[in-house]
Amino acid sequence: MLKSTKVKAVTIAGAIVAAVPRLASACATCGLADGDQAFHAYKTSVLFMLVSPYASFAAIGGITYLYYRRSIRRDRKSTTK
Repeated sequence: MLKSTKVKAVTIAGAIVAAVPRLASACATCGLADGDQAFHAYKTSVLFMLVSPYASFAAIGGITYLYYRRSIRRDRKSTTK
């Protein structure tokens, strides 16, 4: 008797897990209509999140390069005097 209860519970749990993706949209934009503002906002935010590490790296690299060039210029001026 206990074994059949476990089998039923596992079967019901499996059915619920299998039905959940159909009940809830798998992604944030699947339930939105075409041309919806929320869809555009979601896409834009994803693009910003993808670009931000590259922008940060470029900014840090650019600042480092400018300080490097500035120090070389100072060294040249101090040795020529």
